Amino acid sequence: MHPSIPSLLKLQEMDKKIIEIRKLLAKIPVEIEKIQKQLKIEEEKVAQNKKELLQVDLSIKEIEAEIAELKSKINQYKIQQLSTRKNEEYQALSHQIDNAIQKISDLEDEALDLLEKKEGISKTYKEADIQLHHLAVEVKKKIETLSAQKDNLEKTLSQLFEERKAYISHLEPSTLQIYQRIAASKPGSAITPVIDETCGGCHMRMTKQAYLKVKASDALVFCEYCGRILYFSE
Repeated sequence: MHPSIPSLLKLQEMDKKIIEIRKLLAKIPVEIEKIQKQLKIEEEKVAQNKKELLQVDLSIKEIEAEIAELKSKINQYKIQQLSTRKNEEYQALSHQIDNAIQKISDLEDEALDLLEKKEGISKTYKEADIQLHHLAVEVKKKIETLSAQKDNLEKTLSQLFEERKAYISHLEPSTLQIYQRIAASKPGSAITPVIDETCGGCHMRMTKQAYLKVKASDALVFCEYCGRILYFSE
């Protein structure tokens, strides 16, 4: 094994940890957004139920007001009947009274249907509101947990960067430059072992000449296909 390989492998392990932490950090805001979206959906459902409930209440009040107005008119018609002496007028008022009574009956049936509808919506609303409350508490806890994880990961990442900075200061600059150039396009796998005469990265079979060069360990050897640094695992 070339003398630079152990140092570069250690550096690569550091970089793998950094990559993994960055992946975890990238997932956290996505997860937070996901659970917030779920909460928003439930909030919209509850808001819609509440809106429907208010609309039904409003419709019931409008019907009650219309019924009260019709009853008032019926009383007026009856008073007019007492003061009229003409049979035609009396019959006309009776007809208006009958129409008003029928209208009141229809409105009362409509009000009963709305009360039944209100009962169903009210039940759904109360259940959804309770579920929303539980979900809100759960979401709050999850976000707090994820935020704590984020803080810990950022702290660990910062420490790793400091360790890496100190570590690479002892590496040979030209070797480090080669490693970083390859790692830029192949993060976490710039250096790979030879496995059954193939590159452990791209799995392409090596030439006999390249295989012997890696075995000799006189210099860093690169895969002819993917450019990774090759070594024999000991």
